[in-house]
Amino acid sequence: MLGVARTMSKPVIPRSCPYSACRSRQPDAAGQAAIIRHSLLRTRQGTMPRWRCKTCGRTFTANHGTPYHRLRSSPARFDRAVHMSVQGVSQAAAASTEGVSQSTIRRWLERAARHTEAFFDALTVNVEPDELQADEVRGYTWDKESRQFVFAMIEVSSRLWLSRVVGNRTRRSCRLLMRDARKRCRMPDPRVLIVTDPFKFYAPEIRKTWGSTCVHVESGKIIRGNRVIRVHNHLVTGTESQLDEARARCQDSKKLNTAYIERLNLVIRRSLSCLHRKTESAAKNRTKLTEAIDRLRCYYNFIRPHGALKFGREIRTPAQQAGLVSKRLSFRDIFMAFRPMARVPWIRDERVRNAWIGRYACAGNNS
Repeated sequence: MLGVARTMSKPVIPRSCPYSACRSRQPDAAGQAAIIRHSLLRTRQGTMPRWRCKTCGRTFTANHGTPYHRLRSSPARFDRAVHMSVQGVSQAAAASTEGVSQSTIRRWLERAARHTEAFFDALTVNVEPDELQADEVRGYTWDKESRQFVFAMIEVSSRLWLSRVVGNRTRRSCRLLMRDARKRCRMPDPRVLIVTDPFKFYAPEIRKTWGSTCVHVESGKIIRGNRVIRVHNHLVTGTESQLDEARARCQDSKKLNTAYIERLNLVIRRSLSCLHRKTESAAKNRTKLTEAIDRLRCYYNFIRPHGALKFGREIRTPAQQAGLVSKRLSFRDIFMAFRPMARVPWIRDERVRNAWIGRYACAGNNS
């Protein structure tokens, strides 16, 4: 009955061909491609229409370009597997729960990681920074001898997880983290406050990347007996008056600290089974660890409501608070945004929405 209901409903006709090699997608194209209905595709979940582009002659379905394309399973099962991966469930446990092989779960998570990374890169632009905090958390790969560090940067006012780098604890990792964060932010006016720990490579890379647009403070702790005895702050870049001006704009931090990025480190470690203490499901290599971080970052920013962002009865996500989207998303919203006839009215920035429509969806279908 599900398949019959789908075929009886009026399908949304795509306005452009999803294949980038089609002549209608070239910059010098005269107009939009002519899309016609080609046939019906039978699947285990029912039937769906298949479309044909008269310009290039190729056919496609509504799931083309999404992780659900040729999945051979239900999208709901795929979404559950991805959701379990960001809740601290190992791949073996997810495979046992869903009744599929562990290699299938591994392929699904690879698909999800590619799409979540593309989604985050396309939407996380022009962020207005007030206060940034950076830190790193240590993990291990499969052989237990290869240490890997997850460098992360958070925008404090919106709790937006802005950037991540997975690698060794070197100057190169700090450089990549700062460049990625600078690329995603608007030109800060006035200066942005950046707080880090006293790791020796933060200061030169922040000075090189942000220059005179930031005030950098190193916040160190003296810990004895698992207790913080004293916190000492050192102003690295900027003057005392510039620091006071930057702190006056910060509505969250009453004192200079790294508490927000350390809380994010706790979320990262608890949400990924490969980063648990004494885990039996460590990541195979750096690439697999990066994929797990990308899935978690998209989940944290766009799907998971943040307890500190509660306004009345509404609890927002960091992406909502940062002004990137207008509603709390789900994995289904994120993955289906790549289909040829996607509707993405929840992207707030009009330029980002138009760029998304031109690249992934179809012009004229997002009113």
